Amino acid sequence: MNRLKKLTIPYFVWMVVLVAIPSLLIVLLSVSDLDIFNFGPFSFSLDSFSYLKRPEVITAVKNSIRLSFMAAALCLLIGYPVAYFLANLKSKNKALYVTFIILPVWSNMLLRIIAWENMFYFIPRVFEENFGIEFDLIGTDFAILLGMISMYLPFMVLPIYSVLEKMDKSLIEASKDLGANNINTFFKVVFPLSIGGVVSGIIMTLLPSMTAFALPERLSGGKTLLIGNIIEDYFTKTNNISAGSLISVILMIVIVFMFISLLRFDKEGETLI
Repeated sequence: MNRLKKLTIPYFVWMVVLVAIPSLLIVLLSVSDLDIFNFGPFSFSLDSFSYLKRPEVITAVKNSIRLSFMAAALCLLIGYPVAYFLANLKSKNKALYVTFIILPVWSNMLLRIIAWENMFYFIPRVFEENFGIEFDLIGTDFAILLGMISMYLPFMVLPIYSVLEKMDKSLIEASKDLGANNINTFFKVVFPLSIGGVVSGIIMTLLPSMTAFALPERLSGGKTLLIGNIIEDYFTKTNNISAGSLISVILMIVIVFMFISLLRFDKEGETLI
């Protein structure tokens, strides 16, 4: 056992270098005036907190909450039936069908975003040239939501599928033996037992959609700002390193809180894919 513990040393080294040190640096930058691009005198400062009241930050927070919750809800409405169908599918090719769900995740996300962007430019042009109907998709909430659903739907399907696949089927049989129909069995047995997968899927969908920056930048044409866009602008355009770091720290706290909440529903970690 002691020999096996030595094998974890590289893991902890990488965790310190790639997670602990950057996280501490972000926390330090959020309460100081240190410029990481031009190292100078260091002093503590809370001026970055004033940026939280700025209109663009408040608007970005509202957009992030609104669009991410809408995307998570739509992913749940689409993903749960898909996961339920796959879990109850009696086919030798079930693993292949699950692979088809995972397959888009293996491709580069930016390429998929650009593909959607080109499609959203192409479709209105086709309608205008052939039917005389003019409308725009780029810059609309519909474009952003469709992009989020296509990007993050697998993260909703897989945790729910994992729970449904491992569910004891004898419980469903017992429910039907006691006189419950399919609808009552689903709402009183299947869904309550799959709530861990639902919570996991919601969190795994909410987090990336709430912090996205490339997706809203490309699909909204820069018209709709999310929290990720504000952080990117503060770091790369306006050089407000402290403000960008402070917002990042707040997001880190939110992420940690969500994962703690997830562990309350999934203590064995069976939905953490």
